[in-house]
Amino acid sequence: MSMAKSSEEELLKIPGIESRAPVSESSGANSHLFAFTGVSSNKAGMGADRKMVADFVYERCRNSQYTQHALELDAKQRSRTEALTVELQATEARMSEPERAAETRRVNVMLDDLEKHRDLSRTFCVVDMDMFYAAVELRDQPHLASKPVAIGGLGMISTANYVARMYGVRSAMPGFIAVEMVRSPALVGSKMPPDELVFIPPDFAKYTRAANETREIFKDYDPDFRAMSLDEAYLDLTQYLASRGGPDAAEEVVHELRTRIKVRTSLTCSAGIGPNCMLAKIASEDNKPDGQTRISSTREAVLQYMGSLPIRRVPGCGKVLEHQLATMLGVSTCGELHAVANRVRRAFESRPKSCSFLLRACLGLSGDDVAEEQGDEIGSVGRKSLSTERTFKDESGRSELFARLRELCRQLSEEMAASVPPLAARIVALKTKASNFEVRNKQFNSVRAVGFSTDFGSAAVSGGEAAQETGEDASSQKIGDAACEAELARVAEDLYKLLEPALEEQYPCTLRLMGVRVSAFRGQKAVLQRGQQQLGSFFRTGKPGSVAESAHTLPAVSSAADLGSAKPDFSLQEKPPVIDLDDGSPSLDDEDDHRMAPAPAPASDVQNIHPECQHPAASSASCKDEGKDLCIELSPDSTPERAAAAAESSGSCQQLANKSGRAPISASTVCCPVCGMRVSLSDADRHVNGHYDSADGFNAVPVIATTHGSTATDGNSKRRPQDDIARPAKTAKIASFFGPRGGDKILS
Repeated sequence: MSMAKSSEEELLKIPGIESRAPVSESSGANSHLFAFTGVSSNKAGMGADRKMVADFVYERCRNSQYTQHALELDAKQRSRTEALTVELQATEARMSEPERAAETRRVNVMLDDLEKHRDLSRTFCVVDMDMFYAAVELRDQPHLASKPVAIGGLGMISTANYVARMYGVRSAMPGFIAVEMVRSPALVGSKMPPDELVFIPPDFAKYTRAANETREIFKDYDPDFRAMSLDEAYLDLTQYLASRGGPDAAEEVVHELRTRIKVRTSLTCSAGIGPNCMLAKIASEDNKPDGQTRISSTREAVLQYMGSLPIRRVPGCGKVLEHQLATMLGVSTCGELHAVANRVRRAFESRPKSCSFLLRACLGLSGDDVAEEQGDEIGSVGRKSLSTERTFKDESGRSELFARLRELCRQLSEEMAASVPPLAARIVALKTKASNFEVRNKQFNSVRAVGFSTDFGSAAVSGGEAAQETGEDASSQKIGDAACEAELARVAEDLYKLLEPALEEQYPCTLRLMGVRVSAFRGQKAVLQRGQQQLGSFFRTGKPGSVAESAHTLPAVSSAADLGSAKPDFSLQEKPPVIDLDDGSPSLDDEDDHRMAPAPAPASDVQNIHPECQHPAASSASCKDEGKDLCIELSPDSTPERAAAAAESSGSCQQLANKSGRAPISASTVCCPVCGMRVSLSDADRHVNGHYDSADGFNAVPVIATTHGSTATDGNSKRRPQDDIARPAKTAKIASFFGPRGGDKILS
């Protein structure tokens, strides 16, 4: 008895915790004030009475600053809702019967349009790991399986096992409240015996390894699955089911997936199956833990399921919208919402997005189903931002506040690493809430992305798998964990250095909340407009004989230093490759050539001259006999077939297309970017630098003659469409394009 009394006295020292008082008769009326006592408190395995838990929490926190502020916000929201209700009633009172009938017809048209977007041909699955963090810890510490266990501390609980949930303990609940609930279960309507709550600090590296093991299994069913967090994944099983007998095999396939996860990780998971992601997500919560639920892919089955579903369970519907619907329309389920669809349009006429969302929800349609036809989707990161924040007692000490910031940066870096793919962000923001509840936000744009590489964590996974195969669990696994820990520390430090000045600006201050947010992720998803293309698409023609297709014949260049030393390797080919530059499509280079280069000569005026020995093409055999290297010649109106035929008739000289009339290309020679002359590869550096070493500088640069052979007298003149004035070659200073070391001289 004395021990229980001393423990209670310790709890009373925590700000916001009042002495025990009789439970009020509110019957959960204030449950909406706290996230962990509202509708979302109906998590799987909860054994306490929800209303008694809400009253228990409220009575012990009613005088805290947070509760007082929550009551003020709630009063404002309710007042606004009441005003909207009065306005809606006045509008409906003024409406005549013809106006009501006309509005009903308009709403029916809207519902019919939404129905046209219903897609029942696909099968989605949402997999949700059961009490993931706690399950991983209990797997490694089986002696705690029968004890109430929570991952976290007195400040906040991130996960609780099912034994703790029987006491009313759940995630997002303050740990000090959970401790008292476990010690006095009768106060919350739990039939469990009094016990002590066991806290386990989170081990991020361990949870990441377990999550990566599950993701390897997910890839077998959907290589493009979306991981929303460490313990949740969205899979599109449509293609996989096509090889397993069709949609009817969905339940069997999902049961197989769950079994594989259990065998490999010793963890259980629950799953929901439905014709869209929203329905699959809702269904995944119906049969937890270690179960699955399927919503059949028929319109009747979907509407029947949604008919009795509370609106609050629809992803995207919060406590404010729930209260507005209950007050303004008197509805609480999706079926009731569907029955008053015409009133929904009137009530949310000034909020068209909310109206569209509610109409879609009551029909069981997700946002993806009704997305307008758009262009291609780019990027792999679906989320737009990621944040973490903590509420604490008023703090004003410098060391305490900056320690809070460092802790938040560490937690955010862990969440960034847990995403698939790992995140790197260009915008970092700091949020603070003062003791008077004044909120400040300040963000910073980073020149480089702050975060992780896309392959972060793969080394740890591969090291762990190798250790399991060879039996060397200690060394390989520790190396992987050390690498992950070092990278996490680096990202956390980068975030801290960016946000430290923002906190420094506010100091001295007294804060009660601090948060960190990142956004503008690398590879963030975006939808192009119809017909819009990315810049890279202009350089990939994809046509036979095009430069894009011919790129595979060139050797790979590992670095910029190797750029000049890269040479085509034709030793394994029976015949040199024929490159057709005339693929019939315009390019950026072509546009530049038409504007600045001379017009190409007619086909009859072009002589097939060997670039090395200046022999005609007919004499190319002599070049070959003299030991000359392979040469490739460009000629107008060439095709791959013509080029191949020319190659057979002229030995090593290849006829290639060139719309701009460029000089022949040789594998052993290069074209000077200044004067256009072809020089040997070994002499290229000296030749190019010679132009800039001359006494006359740019004036000594020769010009390229036009088709008519005229010569420009001014080195800076440009060829104009109305005349055929010659132009100089491009005179931008170039360090070197040729030598492996960039040449002997560096030009600025």
